[in-house]
Amino acid sequence: MLPSKDNEGNKIFKCRCGATKPFSDEKIEEYTQSTKIEHSIRAEVTNLNEVMEWKEKNLRSSIKDFKCRRCGYDKAHLETRQTRSADEGMTHFITCLKCGK
Repeated sequence: MLPSKDNEGNKIFKCRCGATKPFSDEKIEEYTQSTKIEHSIRAEVTNLNEVMEWKEKNLRSSIKDFKCRRCGYDKAHLETRQTRSADEGMTHFITCLKCGK
């Protein structure tokens, strides 16, 4: 049952099968859910930023036998990420240390 409005503007519950029920017959408290967040979401965002910065600094592998097509530099970073579903392979990103491409 999903909240909706009828042709007259009254609040009703409407099922996907087409059945309807007036909203006034139900107790509002039974359909209200409230959750109090006990901690600041900003702390989680800050921690996430710290984790991502650490990951960028420490989890990149260097490739020595590489030649950049753009600038000709011979060193690059290799980074792998799971960009698709878990049953598919990882995506590899190779970035030149000199030009960043």
